[in-house]
Amino acid sequence: MTNYESTERFLDTLERRDHTAVAAMLTPDAQWVFRLSVDGSPEPAIADGRDQVVARIAEIAGLLSEVRFTDRRITDAGTGTVFVQTDGDFRTSDGRPYRNVYVFRLDWRDGRLASWEEYNNPVTITRTFAMEGQLPATGNEAPAH
Repeated sequence: MTNYESTERFLDTLERRDHTAVAAMLTPDAQWVFRLSVDGSPEPAIADGRDQVVARIAEIAGLLSEVRFTDRRITDAGTGTVFVQTDGDFRTSDGRPYRNVYVFRLDWRDGRLASWEEYNNPVTITRTFAMEGQLPATGNEAPAH
């Protein structure tokens, strides 16, 4: 399977919210780095290791009832790195629309995801989740589990 195909499969797996399948796609030392924080701090939040990445995915999935990545634009750099530009067309757990834009840098190693850097619009996150006290941790704080 090419890194491009693995990326498509990864996004599809996130949409299905299949955390077991996501875990199988990760290296044991995988990292998920949130480059933009909702509070404007310059330090990224990092989920470090397969268990933390999967726990973080589960935490965020708990805030959502529907996950869809639309208008996927995937670029395979040919070096193990794949870039994704996509729109998120999601629904919150209480049924409200949550639409954000994303850029992902995915680094694949031996067919597994080793690093996932995420860029999104933190203002959209704040507007959608802060009022309900459900704001996912995306600043320099440790991921909540």
